[in-house]
Amino acid sequence: MPSQRIFLPGSTIGVMGGGQLGRMFAIAARRMGYRVHTFSPDEDTPTGQLADREVAASYADEAAIREFARGVYVVTFEFENIPSQSVAWAEEECVVHPAGRVLHLCQHRLREKHFLQDAGFPLPRFLPVESKGELIAAVSHIGTPCVLKTASFGYDGKGQRKIDGFTDLSLLWDEVTEGLPTTESGGAPFVVEAWVEFEMEISVIVARGVRGEMVTFPVCENQHRRHILDVTMVPARWN
Repeated sequence: MPSQRIFLPGSTIGVMGGGQLGRMFAIAARRMGYRVHTFSPDEDTPTGQLADREVAASYADEAAIREFARGVYVVTFEFENIPSQSVAWAEEECVVHPAGRVLHLCQHRLREKHFLQDAGFPLPRFLPVESKGELIAAVSHIGTPCVLKTASFGYDGKGQRKIDGFTDLSLLWDEVTEGLPTTESGGAPFVVEAWVEFEMEISVIVARGVRGEMVTFPVCENQHRRHILDVTMVPARWN
């Protein structure tokens, strides 16, 4: 579908996902004069409570997704764990921003890290891990402290475990893989990443239009408890 169109207020935006980020998106969009439709497997979602239309269907329901996409001007998604196939179906019916290939990249830590590495961005050392033996070898190579992270389905710091010199790696592997789907090699995909000492974590949100113009939002400061995002302060403190 063509992707360089500009959608003015009065257009209908489709949002895949029904959580709190979608709700905030819907609030901002409606203030600007847009209509909002939302698609998720659940009913009466935070986004759906404010949307003009809420569609509750499975992300695996191709017919429902295509119908949803045909009823809007453009589709976006409010979090990265929307199946990429679902977005691909929507892309065949309407414009999708960001593009499905961006979602595919960002919903998997290894793909994301390799993309950034290839683009020349500085990264802490990391290794992929798909078995208990690979975990032990990776920790030995990178050293402690380090962090074990799920390659996918982690957000807000979830799916992360710090490893130090006293960590029982065999027990840790059994704990983090319990109930997770396995790969062909028998393990759930993870990343072991070197520990980085830092003073402050900040987030910078940049929006880019189809003509290349960019706008930055105020810098956010994030505070965590047990590796999980607890509080975000805007603007960030600089002391």
